Amino acid sequence: MDCKRSVILHVESGDLSVEEISEIAGCSPDLFRRKGDPGINPNRKLKVNVWEIREEVSREEYIGLAMERFWPRVIPLKAGLTELSRRGGFIRLSLVQWVSKEDPHEPGFGISGHELSFLVEIGALLDVDQYAD
Repeated sequence: MDCKRSVILHVESGDLSVEEISEIAGCSPDLFRRKGDPGINPNRKLKVNVWEIREEVSREEYIGLAMERFWPRVIPLKAGLTELSRRGGFIRLSLVQWVSKEDPHEPGFGISGHELSFLVEIGALLDVDQYAD
């Protein structure tokens, strides 16, 4: 299992293609999957197009390092992301962190008021997953 620490802006749309999402957002995704591709469960095909901007660090690194690289990439996309949300796109910011007793960093992170306002303005859900092993 991949135990990276990840910050992922995830856009889903059943109506807009990956190319249309990219055009509206104003950039190409780091990762995408198309409607009909296998999902997490390979027996179930995706019902939506998925478009993602991702920053990752290893489990030995602080998730804040990924966040420092992430925010300057996505904040300039605010107008396009707001438009995607207005057009029915589902937007989620996912923070994924693996922690253990031997973890070199506390299992925490910070999000500024400016960053929280950005998420509200684009209509994004904040999803935080912390896993222990």
